Amino acid sequence: MCVAVTEAEVRDCIHAGARTVDEVSKRSFACTGCGGCRESIEEMLANGGVLGRASRLCALPQSA
Repeated sequence: MCVAVTEAEVRDCIHAGARTVDEVSKRSFACTGCGGCRESIEEMLANGGVLGRASRLCALPQSA
C-alpha cells in the first residue's frame, strides 16, 4: 500500500538532515508501504533533495 508521501515532504526531510532512506522513512513514512519510491528517494538524497525531471516519487500511476 502506497502512503502517498509527496516529493516536497521528502525534500523537507532531507533539508532537515535526513541522509538515508531509513531516516527519510522514519520522518515521513515514505517507502514504508509499497516501496516504489525507494529509488527516487535515493536519487533525491544523492542530489541534495532534487528529483530528476523525468522521475516521479512513486512508481505507481498518479491520479489527477
